[in-house]
Amino acid sequence: MEIGNEKNLSKILNIILNFSIIFGGLLTAILIYDTFINREIQNILINKVIVVILLVVGISNLFYIVFKLKGIIKTLIKGDPFVRANANAFKKISLSSLLIAICYLFNLLLNSDLRKFKLIYVDNMGIHTDMEVFIFLFASAFIYILAKVFDKAVSFKEDNDLTI
Repeated sequence: MEIGNEKNLSKILNIILNFSIIFGGLLTAILIYDTFINREIQNILINKVIVVILLVVGISNLFYIVFKLKGIIKTLIKGDPFVRANANAFKKISLSSLLIAICYLFNLLLNSDLRKFKLIYVDNMGIHTDMEVFIFLFASAFIYILAKVFDKAVSFKEDNDLTI
């Protein structure tokens, strides 16, 4: 693939991430309104506090991931993606994915009827899964491995830059 095409693809990805931020902000506002203002989730204060904490941690980590991806895209547009900052960004994205998985796990254990837990099911609305915990755990592991690969690539690049 030509460099020009890579830069165009990176710019398109950047635009998609910008729309994700805007759309995510709107969805967050709708979620907060629908969950806490439009209807009461629970009358028990403790459950409400736990739900708020899980939502804040989960949503803030999703936005954090998008902003880290935007930073990685910027280095790709500049033409030098193999930098230490990207390796560190992937490690932070991996940690954020792990935190989201933990939020899903707490929500599953605290707010769900485990007898109704289904790996995957199909209804009139489409295909659904209760496996978000594992999806984010696998994503976290994969991204962490990618971070290690990037870290190694940066080390090789730095060594090659020093040789004549």
